[in-house]
Amino acid sequence: MAFSFCYNKPMQTKTSKLYDWLFVVFASIQVAGAFIDGWAHVHLDSALETFFTPWHAVFYFGLFGVSALVIGQYLLNLRKGYSWKNALPQEYLVSLLGVGIMLLGGPGDFIWHAIFGIEQGIEALLSPTHLLLAIGGAIMVSGPLHAIWYRPRNIHTGPTIISFALFMLTINFMLQFVQPFNFPWISPAFQAANPINFEYGVGLGVAGTIIFTGIFLGMILACLKHWRFPLGSFTFTLTLNALALSFLEGNYPLIILGALVSGILIDLLYQSLAGRLNQEKYLRLFGFITPVLIFLPYELVIMSTTGTNWSVHMWAGNILISGIAGLLMTYLIKPPEPIA
Repeated sequence: MAFSFCYNKPMQTKTSKLYDWLFVVFASIQVAGAFIDGWAHVHLDSALETFFTPWHAVFYFGLFGVSALVIGQYLLNLRKGYSWKNALPQEYLVSLLGVGIMLLGGPGDFIWHAIFGIEQGIEALLSPTHLLLAIGGAIMVSGPLHAIWYRPRNIHTGPTIISFALFMLTINFMLQFVQPFNFPWISPAFQAANPINFEYGVGLGVAGTIIFTGIFLGMILACLKHWRFPLGSFTFTLTLNALALSFLEGNYPLIILGALVSGILIDLLYQSLAGRLNQEKYLRLFGFITPVLIFLPYELVIMSTTGTNWSVHMWAGNILISGIAGLLMTYLIKPPEPIA
């Protein structure tokens, strides 16, 4: 009788804290490179721009670092006998998809520049190859964050929070033209530097408020049922976003102080309600108060430094409408409970 022995590989590979940290370090370099490139498009002479720039080098260094980590680990585990579906933790299969899109977008971006030239201004945010890179980048950097769905009992907290912040940064970068931390239309100084019809400027400012609320609350609400955010999560995320977005145009660095205050207040609010957010009334309350805590300090910082020519109806209404937008967002994850 012949006997054979077989070694069954685990169904899915596992990640380590070191791997998660290396991933978010390279992902952070990549996102930083995108913001440096955005800054260069705004502040440097376009005649100096080619595809081969220092800011592109930072971006692609981060991209290749992430790619080497993800693809290298994938190929190594395939050689060890894992199936193609199990050769990476599930959250990093998401990142592998993003890497694939990015590696297609990079050469495509080079070809696009060679044929149509270097984009200027808002063109750079609407260029098809840049949109492809943004989609791939957002999917890629969100890998550690996806762990809250796939392995909620074994979360590496730091990389997960950073992944959350990087995902939000990637989205906000591509929508920077309607970001209140980048274009503070409430400030007369900003209006003077960017003259348009006054009421159009107010409309853009309010639109930016609603869009930022939708992105931030949408991301939080998507995670609420799967993970409890540790203290400091929102302080880190909001401050980093304000820092990066205000860096693009160089507008009013004191906005960062307002974001820091907002983040602290939202962290305290969340920690006080976290155990009750499965109840409708507390979820609605959180959805309403959170954006108010963003835009009240934001407006107070601007009005106390540069003043504002928005009437009280405008600036107070802008704060209130952010709360209404946040409140409505909560209905996406929890419909109204039936009346007894």
